[in-house]
Amino acid sequence: MSESFHIALIVNPVAGLGGPAGLKGSDAPETVRLARERGVEAKVRHRVAEVLAGLAQLPHKIQVSTVSGDMGESLCAQFAGQIPWQVAYQANAPSSAHDTYEAARTMLSIKPDLLVFAGGDGTARDVYRALGDALPVLGIPAGVKMHSGVFCVTPRALVSVVNSLLEGRLVALRHAEVRDIDEAEFAQGRVRTRHYGELLVPDDQLLVQKVKCSGLPDDALMLDEIAAYMLECIEDDDAVYVLGSGGTLMHIKQALGIEQATLLGVDVWHRGQSLAVDVHEQALFDLLANHSEVRIVLSVIGGQGVVLGRGNQQISPRIIRHAGLQNLKFVATQEKIKALNGTPLRVDSGCDSLDRELSGFHRILCGYEDELLYEVAYSE
Repeated sequence: MSESFHIALIVNPVAGLGGPAGLKGSDAPETVRLARERGVEAKVRHRVAEVLAGLAQLPHKIQVSTVSGDMGESLCAQFAGQIPWQVAYQANAPSSAHDTYEAARTMLSIKPDLLVFAGGDGTARDVYRALGDALPVLGIPAGVKMHSGVFCVTPRALVSVVNSLLEGRLVALRHAEVRDIDEAEFAQGRVRTRHYGELLVPDDQLLVQKVKCSGLPDDALMLDEIAAYMLECIEDDDAVYVLGSGGTLMHIKQALGIEQATLLGVDVWHRGQSLAVDVHEQALFDLLANHSEVRIVLSVIGGQGVVLGRGNQQISPRIIRHAGLQNLKFVATQEKIKALNGTPLRVDSGCDSLDRELSGFHRILCGYEDELLYEVAYSE
């Protein structure tokens, strides 16, 4: 191995803004303005800093090539005494997807050992357009939509993958799909992902997430049973129900009769009526402040097994704390759980202490009066 491990770092500075703001993604030009109006700040800097702090603690020499300004330079500067770094590409201000593409092309020419990017599926697409499978790549999960299989399950998991490489452990290298929502299908009320290509990723056992997959056709009957049972359970319940995103919960929302229920949004229901639809984080927090009894219903992302931190960032750690961990409810069909082949569920809330507390075995509603016990794992 060379004297130092060379990492190329590209940061999408607006990644994840659209999640807590209830905007489904962060690609639209007005995202920054709307997010700020709703009191949302990007968490991507915290996620990248967590990775850099972890890398700085490794007993190995690491050097970083990055992008100017908020695309990496300002974060690397915080660790100047611990990790040697240099700017390899000068981005525009404000930066854009074109800068991500051009930065990745520049990194290709300097041949790092690993290219690390922070963002979501849109950023993964830009990196793929620039690189193809010419370099090993890993994503720091910081976006709203993360259907692609190129992200580590948490920022800390990325540090673990790098450590495994540096310790000389056997780390598999595989092609992983880059996927993003098909906008034409979404306009018709259907969530379908489009395959854009494959990046080459180092995969250390369970630390890199799988590609998100939709529910299987056989799930339809189970979805009806889950919805019917949920209706019976909450009919006389005085609690406010926060219903997360995804097809399973959309089935429940429709059964509850929520008008304009959102497939990729978070909706709120209380005693037979809708209190809010497609709500963003600040509005949700303000709404729940007036209610002492709150239950949060989350679904499992098929293929990945992620229940928190993918497409439902509106449900933030402070909202979960307000509701109480005991009031988190998980729903999934048996087929989705079986498809995980024993891989535990994952949480990536952005709060390490909360992720730790959520680890352990949880009840999963998977049919009418049908539950199973399944593990939620914490990733170091």
